[in-house]
Amino acid sequence: MTIINLKFMNSIISFWFAPAQLALLFMIGFHAHAQPIKVGGYGIETGEFVPQFDGKYFTMQRKDGIAIIDLTGKMLTSGLKPPSTGIFRNLRIQLYKGVFFASNGNAIVLKNIAGQTLGTGIYSDVSPFVTGNTAVRAQGQPSTWIVAYVDTTGKEIVRFDVMKYLALADPASKLKGTTLVTLNQFQPFSDGLTPIKSQVTGKYGYINRAMQLPIPVTFKSACTFSEGLAAVQNTDGLWGFIDTKGKLIIPCHYTYSPGRFASGLAKVQNREGKYGYINKNDQVVITPRFAYATTFYKGYALAKEGYTTQPILIDSNGAVVTTFLKNTYYIDDSKPGTGISGGDQLEDPFYISETLRELVDEGKGIFLLDMLKYGLVDNKGNVVLDFKYKYMSDLHGGKLLGYIDKTSTAPYQIGILDDKGDWLVLFVESEF
Repeated sequence: MTIINLKFMNSIISFWFAPAQLALLFMIGFHAHAQPIKVGGYGIETGEFVPQFDGKYFTMQRKDGIAIIDLTGKMLTSGLKPPSTGIFRNLRIQLYKGVFFASNGNAIVLKNIAGQTLGTGIYSDVSPFVTGNTAVRAQGQPSTWIVAYVDTTGKEIVRFDVMKYLALADPASKLKGTTLVTLNQFQPFSDGLTPIKSQVTGKYGYINRAMQLPIPVTFKSACTFSEGLAAVQNTDGLWGFIDTKGKLIIPCHYTYSPGRFASGLAKVQNREGKYGYINKNDQVVITPRFAYATTFYKGYALAKEGYTTQPILIDSNGAVVTTFLKNTYYIDDSKPGTGISGGDQLEDPFYISETLRELVDEGKGIFLLDMLKYGLVDNKGNVVLDFKYKYMSDLHGGKLLGYIDKTSTAPYQIGILDDKGDWLVLFVESEF
């Protein structure tokens, strides 16, 4: 056995290095990277990448159900079953600000990361949270349809019978026969309003939380409010914007559905299919020139001027801030995977490009190279993590989910790594 005399070593080190250099040496040269924590479970289930990560906690598929685990490997709750609405649609355990919906026997309830039930409601169907409130269907007789909107504490904001809800848009005498209603048509409240559709005419208006109809059912189509304005389509098929009083602020003269306002700008598309941006005065701030473009976030957006050109980061004046690598693609999917099997993929009306959010908030973002491999790139265009990952997602606080496929010399790796490429947590699948 070799015994090292630490006093002797310290005297040698002190002789060669000044105090400041000595401190740096111990921080850099003598600090070994900690071994990753190994957590038993499944990273992939029926072809889907199952885990989610919110910066503090991650979900893991285990034999007894879904577990929620922190970065030390401590299991906060386990045995969770995804919300099931029958054979047509099964939802994921979808973390949103520390809460999620899960099955509880034959019902669905809202829980926190410790597995505690929030509120007293039990539901037969739910829409995942994408903002601070969401629609749920209260459990009851199959012949009754009671919908409520709940917040992230489990508090019900409003509850109503669907037939009374429908009567706001249509006189009850005109509602004949079987009325087809799905939970997907109940968008979150935003700026105190949410769209409502007439079952008779197919037109849209808006209701408030008092179950009143302040904006009549007159539009061919209608979107959620954002920054005090909502995109609406008139009976001629043209789009404009109204305010929360129903006043037309931007005339209906756009052929294609515009995006929502964010950072004071809304994405619009011209007749040639190019995207640009307008302000709330209907002035073109950024001339349509993009084949692809995202909604703005904190004064920035991602875009591509051509289908094969490099992605660029632009500011609110349209100036190019950063040009990214050729053949790379940013992540911009407004229908994140809420449904595992069957049913509609739910549109998120408040979606922000994952890559854009990461570039702005984290200083680096996830890109896809040649639609094959994922990597991490900073907001200056420098590659931070090479494009060798089969999957990446959920970058928060310099940590993210990652998946490296197996090679001839190494097994696959799934887990949480930092932005230096070091694995912090590895998901280990049991052979039994």
